[in-house]
Amino acid sequence: MKKPLLAALALAFATTAALPVHAAAAAATASAATFTFDRKAYTINYKKFVLPNGLTLVVHEDHSVPVVGVNVWYHVGSRNEKRGKTGFAHLFEHFFFNGSENYPHGFREAMDDLGANNRNGTTNTDRTNFFEDVPVSALERTLFLESDRMGFLGNYISKEMLERERGVVQNEKRQGENQPYGRVRNEIGAKMYPYSHPYSWSTIGSMEDLSAASLEDIREWYRTYYGPNNAVISLAGDITPERALELVNKYFGAIPPGPPLPRTDTWIPTLERNIRDEMEDHVPQVRVYRSWHVANWKDADTPRLALLAEVLAGSKSARLDKRLVYDKGLATSVNASVNDAELSGTFSIVATVKPGADPLEVEREIDAIVAELLAKGPTAAELARVKTRTLSDFSRSLERLGGLGGRSDVLAESMTYGGSPDAYLTRLEQLAKATSLEVKTAGNRWLRSNHYTMTVRPFAKLASVKSSIDRKVLPSLGEAPDVKFPTMQRAQLKNGLKVILLERHTAPIVNATLAVDAGTASDSSAKAGAASLALDLLDKGTRSRDAFALSDALENLGARLSSASSADQSLVRLQATSANLAPSLAIMADAALAPSFPQDQFALQKSRRMAQIGQEKAQPNSLAMRVMPALLYGQEHAYGKPASGTTGSVEGITRDDLAQWHASWFRPGSATLIVAGDTTMEKLLPALEASFGQWKTGTAPAKVVAGAGNTAGKKVYLIDKPDAPQSTIVAAHLSLPYGQPEDLAIEPVMHNFGGIATSRLNRNLRLDKHWSYGTNARLSEVRGQRSFITMAPVQTDKTVEAMREVAKEVKGVAGARPLVGPEYESIMRNMTSRLAGRFETLAALESAALASVNLNLPENYWSVYSANLKALTPPQLGQAAGKFVQPDNVVWMVIGDLRKVEAGIRSLGWGEVVVLDQDGKPVR
Repeated sequence: MKKPLLAALALAFATTAALPVHAAAAAATASAATFTFDRKAYTINYKKFVLPNGLTLVVHEDHSVPVVGVNVWYHVGSRNEKRGKTGFAHLFEHFFFNGSENYPHGFREAMDDLGANNRNGTTNTDRTNFFEDVPVSALERTLFLESDRMGFLGNYISKEMLERERGVVQNEKRQGENQPYGRVRNEIGAKMYPYSHPYSWSTIGSMEDLSAASLEDIREWYRTYYGPNNAVISLAGDITPERALELVNKYFGAIPPGPPLPRTDTWIPTLERNIRDEMEDHVPQVRVYRSWHVANWKDADTPRLALLAEVLAGSKSARLDKRLVYDKGLATSVNASVNDAELSGTFSIVATVKPGADPLEVEREIDAIVAELLAKGPTAAELARVKTRTLSDFSRSLERLGGLGGRSDVLAESMTYGGSPDAYLTRLEQLAKATSLEVKTAGNRWLRSNHYTMTVRPFAKLASVKSSIDRKVLPSLGEAPDVKFPTMQRAQLKNGLKVILLERHTAPIVNATLAVDAGTASDSSAKAGAASLALDLLDKGTRSRDAFALSDALENLGARLSSASSADQSLVRLQATSANLAPSLAIMADAALAPSFPQDQFALQKSRRMAQIGQEKAQPNSLAMRVMPALLYGQEHAYGKPASGTTGSVEGITRDDLAQWHASWFRPGSATLIVAGDTTMEKLLPALEASFGQWKTGTAPAKVVAGAGNTAGKKVYLIDKPDAPQSTIVAAHLSLPYGQPEDLAIEPVMHNFGGIATSRLNRNLRLDKHWSYGTNARLSEVRGQRSFITMAPVQTDKTVEAMREVAKEVKGVAGARPLVGPEYESIMRNMTSRLAGRFETLAALESAALASVNLNLPENYWSVYSANLKALTPPQLGQAAGKFVQPDNVVWMVIGDLRKVEAGIRSLGWGEVVVLDQDGKPVR
């Protein structure tokens, strides 16, 4: 689905050659009414080519890493469908992963085999795109495969493939509708748009239309819309334009063009009156949706409306957030956004109502705030702040070559929707130069209209060229490129705070993470949730700044502050620009070391935490992860409690509890500050001494994370979810802690078993049987005894059969089906080749360093990781699998409609069956 404009731009313009965020922040500080824009500074260098058959090629050259982001956009989405034959565009996205005439082995398998990262395909109302980041050694094969499915897929589509993928898509639809608020989007589209408008039906289509689709319907759709003249190929990374053109001509030049296509440019409906709607669903809170029809992707009003949305919601100082969430406590969250689709857009406000609050009062407050903003317009300070935040967001995505929002994606989107690869520059300029009056005028032009509330040029002469390619011969793969991990420079402040620096100077940004040895394992069972709740409040006020002053100070520096809690570590994260690193670190230290835990913010956050727990219980996967740890470890174990706590434990937590927790656990001797990005130790240490140097010495208490022993199997736990269209199946047991000789060898084993799209588990239940939209399995990343967890959401009528298949696969990975031969070769190619893109981002470097700190890894662990991984043999993988995976110790959990599945599960005879409530307590 489309992202709100500012979020999309924040990804899009992150690909510019230079980004003076510090200048933008300074401009906002010096004069809120003045905002300069240098178009040249945001330019993504590119070369564009058009092949004789109409295919457009856009190339952006960047040799910083040996990776190329490949992005293929087809100008076809659900808007090209007809009522009664919906869902074709999305269904075809799935077909594209099933192989083609000359490579009938599956695209997922090919990408796993060559080590692709950041890969997927998506469909929305206006386009279908496919993307993958590949090592440069695999680019030629990737382009061969992309060209084969562009030109040689139609005859390969069979009745069996149609039936299989139709089942997978229908399960995807079921899974989406099984989520809280999962049916709302379809209802809004159907009510806001006229019956004949192509946005009136969902991109995924209807069950009836998918079931009725014939093989000839599907093949005709492919012949019509997937020709080269309806596509853009965008390449970004370690490739020259000349080499890119040579390869694209070689593999795509002989593909015949498709027919000329009629294309509606604009279709913006108007509502004759305000529409009110209500629906019921299995959700824990009331949510109010308010939507208006607005301008489309090309219209200059769209970026202005996006600014208006940011003024309304998105930060603590935004008007709706401040009034509804903080001042009056009527909502637990609020959002405003613009969906900038190609035919027409929508402006939407969504408010999740606090339990007990009146939804009508929330609507009245929304009406009043919107009316005031339309009457007076945004202030210069508000406008400058949201622009500064947007520009700082751009810089944070400078690293990314491909994927959604990366450089290749921006160029492809601009070419497809704007007719030129640099159309995004016009949109950014319109946003950056928008005045308060222009934003106010745009708002009045569109938001004074009725709203919905729910509680084409001549066709070019094209021809293909002759080709001498033998498409039965698959291009060979080059050797996987070498991967270097930056040196982990270490230092220590006088107070004992350890410092790790990983330098990278490709973008003017710096990330810093304060890792405190606490985490949710520091909670007692009586105060479960206290650690994460305390972390949530760190940016809600300090002894010198309240929450709003803290938010404004960060925005004025183009910085972000966030917090997170893992099982073993409490994390405070800063994203800063290198120019503003020192003052940003000072704010980070203020929040981390001197939180005031203000009573009003504590009460608000506690209320929101209670709502969060309700949301977790409503979502089957998160409910499973709330309940299963206690069943494995025991409720009193450090790892046996839900990270967010329970209703009872959170209710009993006081503000003083959080202050005491912080005083006990936030000690410099038990903390490490990990910094990654555009700085040096020479620059960093003085800034750290100035910001963190006053932290008083000391260490935190020791945590008890002792092993819980082996899991006693032959237990089946059931949780009822009435009317659920899917059952969520969990198979789990306690395994071994880190520190085993087989730690590295188990990684490819688990990756192959349940960590990729073509894993054994996913191939069985999704790709072969189409009972599930997706499955996964993993070993938990904790310092103590790890847990083995397999999760498989499946359609309700296949629950028992799916449990048998999961049990078979668990026994298989444990030794009954060794990982050898072509399967071993493929997963090892995947694991080694994908390393080229694994450490592309600062966040990835931070994650590796955090693992080193938490698990006490050897100093050279990451520098020799690639070589050690490549040296693994099948017997080593088999030994690791047999040691870590223990089929006889597995316990089961099924969350679903027990009226339909309980009898069948009991008939399996897999041990004692216990029915639990949503808190994990036995009910029968």
